[in-house]
Amino acid sequence: MHELDSLVAADAVRLLSEATGGQYRLVGRLAGGETGAHEVIDARGSRRVLKWDVEPLSIAARLTAVVLTETLRSAAGWPVPAQECFEQDGCLLVTQELLLGDPVRRLTHAVVDRMLELHTARLGLAPAEHQRTWPLELLTTLRTGGAGYCLHEPLRDFDQRTRRVIERIEELGNDVSSGTFAGCDIVHWDLHPGNLLALDGAVTAVIDNDFVMVGDAAFDLVTLALTSLDTESEPGVRERLAAEAFDGLDDDRRLAYTAHLVLRFLDWPIRRGRRDEIEFWTHQAERLLTLG
Repeated sequence: MHELDSLVAADAVRLLSEATGGQYRLVGRLAGGETGAHEVIDARGSRRVLKWDVEPLSIAARLTAVVLTETLRSAAGWPVPAQECFEQDGCLLVTQELLLGDPVRRLTHAVVDRMLELHTARLGLAPAEHQRTWPLELLTTLRTGGAGYCLHEPLRDFDQRTRRVIERIEELGNDVSSGTFAGCDIVHWDLHPGNLLALDGAVTAVIDNDFVMVGDAAFDLVTLALTSLDTESEPGVRERLAAEAFDGLDDDRRLAYTAHLVLRFLDWPIRRGRRDEIEFWTHQAERLLTLG
């Protein structure tokens, strides 16, 4: 029996075959992303995407996300993959429809048009039974850090500039009350260009819906606006996304959402030694969080 903490793709495919009574073969890891998704094929030749999880809290979040993603697909017309869940030996296995397209590498006005349509379509759609406090998880990352991501210590220990950034982020987190916020939308939580697929310039899919949650959909627009800063874009796209994301936000939401995202964007490259990314996002954090 495998150790769940070190579950590898071959183990996950075996567990999927056991859970479904079918035969699946591993094709390989799909390109892109940091945590990984794998392509599998069944005995009939049908191709699927396989992801898995063994952490109880993460499993609970993923199961909620599957339900919310289906609401995005069926009620809001989002091009998200249909999903199926299986549990076997303490492991959650999620298979997803394999949608066509390549990750968006250049943001165009046509892509922005489509994303704004999808944004409007999902507003207020969160089912009441899945609503939870928003943005408790987000504020926790600002105050003390997240579970395995948005860690504070890498920024505190890297250099003087990143130390000042994390001190500012903690200050913002402690100054903002969760009562300031409200959210009854369905939020993707990681809506950056790499999670959009396109063919011939048209958006064909929104992927990596693993932690879709209930909250304020404006957060996704802030994510798109900030990630556009290091994505090739048509003239005017960055300015347009910034206006869509920030013009309607009060200062508390603007600073809290921005602080959470720059913490994400700095913690990960610091832990992986990506110096160009560290320099880029440190500069952006200083500018966006008013660190003179």
